[in-house]
Amino acid sequence: MQNKDDKGNASGLGVLEKAMGLLNIVSAQRAPMTFTELLAASGLPKSTLHRTLNTLVREGLLRHDAFTRTFQLGFRLLELAHEVWSDFDLRLAAQDELMALRDAVGESVQLVMLSGDQLVVVASEEAARNGQLAPRVGARLPLANSAAGKAVAAHLAASRLNAMLGEVNVELRSELDLVRARGYAMAESTADINSFSVAAPILDFTGQPIGAVAVTGDATRLGGGKAHGLSAPLMKATRGISHTAAGEAMSLHIQSPPADQTRVDVRCMSEARSLLGEGPIWSPRDNALYWVDILTPTVHCWHAADGHSTETPLGTMTSVAIPKATGGLLLATSGGLMTLDSAARSMTLLAHPDAERPGNRYNDGKCDRRGRLWISSMDMGTAVNRGSLFRVEADGSWEKMDSGFTVPNGLGWSPDSSRMYFTDTFRRTIYEYDFDLTAGTISNRRPMIVFNEADGKPDGLTVDADGCLWVAAWDAWHIARFAPNGRLLQRIRLPVSRPTSCCFGGPSLETLFVTSASVRLSTQELASAPLSGALFALEVPGVRGLPEGTFAG
Repeated sequence: MQNKDDKGNASGLGVLEKAMGLLNIVSAQRAPMTFTELLAASGLPKSTLHRTLNTLVREGLLRHDAFTRTFQLGFRLLELAHEVWSDFDLRLAAQDELMALRDAVGESVQLVMLSGDQLVVVASEEAARNGQLAPRVGARLPLANSAAGKAVAAHLAASRLNAMLGEVNVELRSELDLVRARGYAMAESTADINSFSVAAPILDFTGQPIGAVAVTGDATRLGGGKAHGLSAPLMKATRGISHTAAGEAMSLHIQSPPADQTRVDVRCMSEARSLLGEGPIWSPRDNALYWVDILTPTVHCWHAADGHSTETPLGTMTSVAIPKATGGLLLATSGGLMTLDSAARSMTLLAHPDAERPGNRYNDGKCDRRGRLWISSMDMGTAVNRGSLFRVEADGSWEKMDSGFTVPNGLGWSPDSSRMYFTDTFRRTIYEYDFDLTAGTISNRRPMIVFNEADGKPDGLTVDADGCLWVAAWDAWHIARFAPNGRLLQRIRLPVSRPTSCCFGGPSLETLFVTSASVRLSTQELASAPLSGALFALEVPGVRGLPEGTFAG
C-alpha cells in the first residue's frame, strides 16, 4: 500500500514521463506540430496534453506559434545545453565507451582532445595484441595526416582550419570533404611502425569538433579497406560519449528484412564494392549503365554488349553522372557541375548553384523530359535543413526551386510529366509536386509516402511505365513498388541491407538495375551481406520502365 508521499512521487514521475515523451515526439518530427498531431502521436487525453503543453511552453522547453497554432522545441533547451557543455569532462564521459569499444573490436582505442590548435591523446585503452602500435597518452597528433586529425579537421570551420594549417590545398580539401561525408577518417601511421588507424569526431551540440576517438591496430589487419568495418561501432561510441544529435542522419543500424516480400531472381552484375554506389542511369546511346561511388570517388560503367565494367577514378567527390546530348557526361562534384570529356580525361565547370554554402555537396539529380537537370544539395555532415533543390538549364543558368532538406534524394516524374517526386531520406518522406514541363516549375509540395521506421528509409527512386514508383529502402534489404496514389504494392528482397537507387535499362527497359552501399556497415554486417556495394539487376514480369532524361547541354 502506498503512503501519501509514495503516491505523490508516483504521480510526479508520471507527469515527468509524459512531458519527456512530448519533447521526444516534437524533436523527432523535425517540423512544428499542431495540437491534433501531438494528440494522435502521444495518445494522451486531450486535457492532459493541454496542461502538459502549457507547462512546457511556460518553462521555455517548447515554443507555441499562435499564428500557425504549432509547437516546436524552445530556446531554454539551448540554455541548458550550454550549461551542460560548459562543465563537460570529456575523459570521464568517454571512459566506459572506450573500454566497450576496445572489447568490441579487439584493437587499441585512443581518446584525442582538441586543445587550442593541437590534438593531444588524453586517454587510451590498449588491446593486448597491439603492443606499442598506438600513440601513448600525452602524444600530439598531426592535424593533416593522422586519422584523428583528419576526423577533427573535416568538421572545423574553414577559417579556423586555415589558421591552423595555413591555406588548405585542393587535394587535402577534397580528402577532408570525403571524411566529413562518410563520417570517419583513416590513415597509416606516420611513425616507423606498421599501424593503421580509423577515427571519428566527437561533436558538441552545435556540431563543432571537440575531439575524436581512434581505433589503432596492425596495418595487416586494418589496411586495404578492412578498417571500414570498424566505422559503425566507432561512430556509435563517439555519439555515446557526447549524446548529441549531430550527424545522426548518418544511419548506423540496419533493419530486419521485411516479412511480406516478393522473391525474384536478383543477379550481381558488377562486384565493384562501392562505399556509396548511387545515381544509376541507362544510356541507350552507349548501350551501358552509368553509376557513381560518391565516397571513392569513381564513375562506373557496365557495358551491356559484353557484360564487363569499367571505372574512371576522379579526384573529387561526385554524386551524379548523367549522359549529355552533345556527348560525354555531366558530373555533380563538390566543386560544382562539371562536363567530363572521357577521352581527354578533362572536366570543365558548367555551373555551381550551391557555391554560397562551401560545407555542402550535391546529392541526387536527374533530368526532366526537356533535358533540364534537377539537382539537390546537402550538408556534407548531414546537418539538418541545409539542402536545396535547383533547376539547371543547358547553358548552365540555374534557379533555386525549393529548400529546407536534410538528405535530399530520389527524383522522378509521372509518365505524363504532370507530377514530380522528390525524397528527403532523413524525414523518411517522398514528396509530390505539381509539375509544369513547359515552364519547368514546381508547386504544391505535399507528402506522398512516409516510411515507418521498420520500413527503412526511402533513398533513390525511379518510375515505371504504369506510373508506379520503385524506391530503394536504405537499411531494409529491399526495393518497394508503390502505386501512383502512394499505396504499397510489393517489396522485393535483395541480398544487401543498403540498396541506394534504381533505374530501368536494357533494350526494352525491362531490367531494373539497383545500386548499393557498404559504408558504415560493421564487420559482422558485411560478413552477412558480402555483396554490399555491388550492382544488381532483376526483372519483374509485366513491368517496364520509362527512358531517363539526358542533359540537353
